[in-house]
This record gives sequence, structure tokens and C-alpha cells, in this order.
Amino acid sequence: ASVEPRIGARLRINETQSLSAGVGLHSQMQPITVYFNREEDEGGNVVSNNKSLGFNRSFHSVVGYDYQFSEFARLKAEAYYQYLFDVAVDRFSSSFSMLNTGADFTLPQNADLVNDGSGTNMGVELTLERFLNKGYYFLFTTSLFDSKYKGSDGVVRNTAFNGNYVVNLLSGREWKVGKSNAIVADIRVTYAGGRRYAPIDLDASRLEGREVRIETDNNSQQYNAYFRTDMKVGFRMNGRRVSQAISLDIRNVTNQQNVFMQSYDNIKRDVETVYQTGLFPVVLYNLYF
Repeated sequence: ASVEPRIGARLRINETQSLSAGVGLHSQMQPITVYFNREEDEGGNVVSNNKSLGFNRSFHSVVGYDYQFSEFARLKAEAYYQYLFDVAVDRFSSSFSMLNTGADFTLPQNADLVNDGSGTNMGVELTLERFLNKGYYFLFTTSLFDSKYKGSDGVVRNTAFNGNYVVNLLSGREWKVGKSNAIVADIRVTYAGGRRYAPIDLDASRLEGREVRIETDNNSQQYNAYFRTDMKVGFRMNGRRVSQAISLDIRNVTNQQNVFMQSYDNIKRDVETVYQTGLFPVVLYNLYF
């Protein structure tokens, strides 16, 4: 059970501009499997210490400005601050925190967690949007942010998600063909700071025959910036009861080599870089009822 008071307000300056603000408490359960992680105690007994874990909790605050400068376009700016507390971390001194969960697409196996961690998120976001009108639309968003956490060792570090910036651009065009059909084209561009990671201790990895990371330097390193451009062209046929569309979606059109992760290869006895998917065409056929 959790009591989470929240309050928000909006002040309308005139017909096109408004200010907004909000604060509140929020809670989040741990991933279900984490509660069932088990380990052996000093007596050889299997124990489930994580079953007593509480919520990760956070205090959110945000202020915003909204300006609709035409019938089909608007500008929105927001600034936010989040203080996270009661975050699940190891009972013993370590750099682990549940705030980094999901960065490597795995769930932690830590079996002796307590709600003693903390963290902060702060940033500004800007959105410029043009709604679909005369066959054209676009959406531009940018975010500048800083994300930190503190594990049970008391050291403040970057979270795995602290890329510091994200820029997105989405634009589309539509040409009518006859009364009910249309040719459509879209482009989507993303540019973002790279993911954080702990460096691999190459000497220790070679000695132990497995990957060993320098946990005291957790998230001190950052992969190169992420860049991706997707393009899509298609033909849409609108019917009275059923509409259909066929399109070609070319993902990562520039074949950008974005780093997915680095890992230790025990056969090569060296660090190997794994990249995300390169250029990838997809043919789509959709039916809409």
C-alpha cells in the first residue's frame, strides 16, 4: 500500500499561451522476479531476503510553458526535477542499484537487497510540433538531462541511462491520389548520447577466463553517440469499411554502426564490440477495419 499525494495547476495567460506546474509522490514495485531471488546464508540455509522489499519511491516536480502560435503549430517547454529514494540496493557496500535495471536487457540476480538507495533526475525538454495540415506535419523534440544514483557504498555515479541529451525529428508528407487514396512518406531521425557502462578489466578477465568489470567505476564510461535515420514510403487506400496500406520501411538508412555493448570474448581473449542492427528494410501490409 502506498499513499501518493499529487497536485497540479495550469494558468492560462491568454488564448495561445499557458503555464503549468505539478508536484507529487510516486511509487514503483520491483520487477516481480526480484522478490524471489534466493541465496544461501552462512548456515547453508536457502533464504529469500528480497520478499520484504518495499517500493522504489520518488518525488516529482515539473513546470511547463505551452504556446500555440498558430492553428496547426505549438511550442512546449518543460523543466523537471525528480528525487528518488528508498531505492533497492545491496545490503553490503557496492555500486549496484535497481535504478540501472533494464539497461542490459537482463534482470538482476542480487538476493539481499534493502531500500537504502537514492538518485536524482533533472532536465529540460523542448517540443515543436506542426499538426497534419495540407498534407504535411513534423515533430521536433529535444531533451537535456542529468541522471545520477547512489548505491550502498555511498558514491554518486551516473545511471546507465545518463546519455545527457536526446534529439528527435519526425516529418511526413501526404499526396492525395483520387478521392480516397494517398501516397505517404515519412522520415525519422534520432541523435542521442551513448549509454553508460563499467569498463572491462582485461587483465582480470584473462586471468579468470570470464568477463570482469571494474564495478567501482560503474557507468564512468560512455559509448559513442547513437544516430539513426528511418525512412518510409507507402500507398494508402481508404475504403468505407476497410482501409489498407502497403509500405516500405527502411530502418537505419545510413547503415550507422551504433554500439550495442562491449563484452569479453574468452576465445579471442580480448574485448569485443557488438553493434546494433544496420540497414534493415521491412515491407509492411496493413488492414484497418
